Amino acid sequence: MDDFSTLDVMLVDNEDLVRRGFRQALGESPDITVVADTRVGDEALRMVGLRRPRVVLVDAEYEFIRKLARPSGAAASGIAPGIVPGIIVLTSIDLDSHLFRSLKAGASGFLLKSASQEELTSAVRAVADGGAFLCPKMTRRLIDRFEILPPPHERSHAVALAALSGRETQVLCGIAKGRSNQEIAHELHVTPATVKSHVSRILAKLELPNRMHAALMAQRSGLVHSPQASAAP
Repeated sequence: MDDFSTLDVMLVDNEDLVRRGFRQALGESPDITVVADTRVGDEALRMVGLRRPRVVLVDAEYEFIRKLARPSGAAASGIAPGIVPGIIVLTSIDLDSHLFRSLKAGASGFLLKSASQEELTSAVRAVADGGAFLCPKMTRRLIDRFEILPPPHERSHAVALAALSGRETQVLCGIAKGRSNQEIAHELHVTPATVKSHVSRILAKLELPNRMHAALMAQRSGLVHSPQASAAP
């Protein structure tokens, strides 16, 4: 991560005790600051626009997540383009449907409310750095679901991926391999800020809500094994 001192987090949950507990747990990490906590609703969206946190931890409220994750919904709530935060969903219910609906809505992380403090801080740091994080027990389920999905429409993926520049393709390959922005920057000899800009353009061109979806698309299309991955910028 570029600057731990700027790792601002916001908590959005309808249960006061839940917010209080997570605020206390996060407050023990010197590199993480909880800048606000509130209930789910339009006021929470306005506070995101005002406080500009890098990560929002939110209960599994899918419509709220969709508004926050989509540039159009975020803009309507006063959130400027380019500052839409990473979203981590918190839930007390261990169900596959919660995981898949959260990812589809635009979340980049998924944690059970019973998660350890180490898992919580690791998730926040990973998502703040442009990565993704799933609690370990849900990762296996996602992989299993991924393996039984029907094959994608190869032509539609090929058309979408053809819109990427050589450098964007390299960045997408890094995302598909689970690299963070900083790791991709090191591999490509560019700055993390440059990688972040490429990621934003990739998501816009592929019409995807977050890098987790981009990684799945790249893996299913076979891009990580493609010679195009080494194309010159």
